[in-house]
Amino acid sequence: AANTRSLLFKMVPFLISCILYFVLLLPEPSVLSTTVKCLPTLSLAYFVAAQSNSTGLWTSYARRIFLGLLFSAVGDLCLVWPKLFVLGMAAFAICHIFYISAFGLRPFRPLTLLLLVGLGAAVYIYLLLPCLTGLYIWAAAVYGCLLCAMAWRALSRPTHWLSTSVGSLLFLVSDVFVALNKFCFSLPHARILIMSTYYSAQALIAVSTASENNHWKRS
Repeated sequence: AANTRSLLFKMVPFLISCILYFVLLLPEPSVLSTTVKCLPTLSLAYFVAAQSNSTGLWTSYARRIFLGLLFSAVGDLCLVWPKLFVLGMAAFAICHIFYISAFGLRPFRPLTLLLLVGLGAAVYIYLLLPCLTGLYIWAAAVYGCLLCAMAWRALSRPTHWLSTSVGSLLFLVSDVFVALNKFCFSLPHARILIMSTYYSAQALIAVSTASENNHWKRS
């Protein structure tokens, strides 16, 4: 019970900053809207650091999730400003590389990989490709591969790390919303759909560091 209260207390900055974002829904782009948008992701980075410091276990898993969150915050910043969209994609691509390295490559789960490759290819070819031009044709393909790889590794983890599995799928959904709204058509309530799934995804991935720390302490 004490551990649960401690976890909830460390999540308070994230919860408050999320409420602030959705209540205000500030017009974009602006410096203030950028700051408000980045706060929840930075709050999750704080959660990972605070949780690791409180347990005395800065595991390689926690460090990589922490770094992934920092690059996600950079991506959040860039995506507010249309001219920085490609840089935002690059920042999130680096985030996914950190997440993949955190989740590891064992067990391999080839069926999960095949399912995600098929799903990703279908979304890219039938939904996105007709809307893409120039650099974005290749940038979206590369980014999509990394996103699916991140989800594959998250879904391949043991069942007691369910939060990473759900988080990775929500990340997929959020990024599909981003792509459709950016390249194909104006999505109704786009910001609410994109950011609610995105913040939920990042929170579930960040919270997994607490389970990882507990696993290490028991072993």
